Amino acid sequence: MNSIQASISYLKGTSYEIGRLQGEEIKKNPNAMNVILSSELIDETKYKDTKQLIDHYAPGLNEELQGFADSLNIKPSCLNFFDEALLQPGGCSLGAVLPSKTSDGKTYVLRNYDLSPAISDMRLCTTKVKGKYSHTGFSVSYFGRSEGLNEEGFCVAFASCGIPVGKHPGMKKPILKGLQFMVIVRALLENCKDVEEGITYLENMPIGTNMNLLLSDAKGNVALVETYDGEKFVERGNQKSGFLIATNHAVMPKIMKLEDRKLEQSEIRYNFLKNNLESDDFFTKNKLQQLMFNEYPNGVTVHNFEENF
Repeated sequence: MNSIQASISYLKGTSYEIGRLQGEEIKKNPNAMNVILSSELIDETKYKDTKQLIDHYAPGLNEELQGFADSLNIKPSCLNFFDEALLQPGGCSLGAVLPSKTSDGKTYVLRNYDLSPAISDMRLCTTKVKGKYSHTGFSVSYFGRSEGLNEEGFCVAFASCGIPVGKHPGMKKPILKGLQFMVIVRALLENCKDVEEGITYLENMPIGTNMNLLLSDAKGNVALVETYDGEKFVERGNQKSGFLIATNHAVMPKIMKLEDRKLEQSEIRYNFLKNNLESDDFFTKNKLQQLMFNEYPNGVTVHNFEENF
């Protein structure tokens, strides 16, 4: 078994102070520096557009990026974060199991993010930006988040919907200008306290990524937001069905018509979760964990990263 080094960061202060703190942190890791810094300056127009969108929908993040850049004595436009979201095909499986299906009457969120360590930050962050909801989640491109839970009990988890959008080989080229998932997830965690606020926050946001976004909160509300090439639909969970799930393909009829390629392994993972959760059983926390830990195709855990799971 390969040994992979991961890290945990505790970030507290103003946005700018947190940026400088991460700058000092990254200086100790030359390999990470090579990934975070771009070999050439981002196109000026793209840089300004991205910065403007971040200012509007993820206020404070630009100040954090500025603090990080100042710590390294570079321009923010040298950061890869402004140029790409590092979207890569991964074996993402999401689910929320409601109190009507659990033995202890609690809501449980299921999250599997099987992404190759070679393209993952492998970094868990607890972030407390002054004036925003504190949250804990895994970082993407150092400043973004792939999922997380905030102090109000609001949880957000991401999975690509279809072939991920990005500039890397094998990805789907974006057809519109908008934010990538890593900015969206962090913006929701820092600015929303529950599912309804999250749905409202997303209403007018320009979204450039195709995604399944699972939202849940401390009151037991859950929703799935699915986006594809500018289209966006929301499905809310209900106690009758008792669960809401998604993997890496469209599940909403109108978006299913738009998606031109389906990942076979995504449908297998989806059906595995659906068939198990549709049973009449009440699920314990341990049983739900086991569903996520079982190896594909008898579960959703996949480690054959060379196959782009």
